[in-house]
Amino acid sequence: MGLFHKIKGCFLLSGVILILLSAADTALGQVSGVSVANDLTFGTVLGGVPKKIDKATPGSAAEFLVTGIAGSDVTIEFTLPTYMNDGTYNMQMIFDNTDCAMDSSASPDQTSPDYDDLDPWDVISYTIGSGGIAIWLGGKVVPKLLQDSGNYTADIVITVTFIAR
Repeated sequence: MGLFHKIKGCFLLSGVILILLSAADTALGQVSGVSVANDLTFGTVLGGVPKKIDKATPGSAAEFLVTGIAGSDVTIEFTLPTYMNDGTYNMQMIFDNTDCAMDSSASPDQTSPDYDDLDPWDVISYTIGSGGIAIWLGGKVVPKLLQDSGNYTADIVITVTFIAR
């Protein structure tokens, strides 16, 4: 991250998404925590070449962990960026309607989650399992052909809200 090289006229870019967390309405401790296990990381990106990170890609897809009382219902809402920025220049980002997955089993499996192809633009309702909830998010960056090199970042905000029964 942060190192850029010029090769044959193409700039190599790096993109990392910084994640901000919020746990709203944590009534009676039903949702005890939200943490980031992995940032959405695009690594080196070539100018003019879109790069997609699938939600099932360990180490590159964003991974969030929600903890709380098993059996509690929650809503999960993302505030997603449409651009990454290096302080001066923007790079377009796209999140498709199947870029999110979740698993609340005792042994969450990112490559075969029990709740897949979710739309991160919609509010998602889910039940906390014995091991909490693992959430994965992929996305795509679309650099311009002559995109300026830089360390591009953006914020993803995830809000987890307890639903009283």
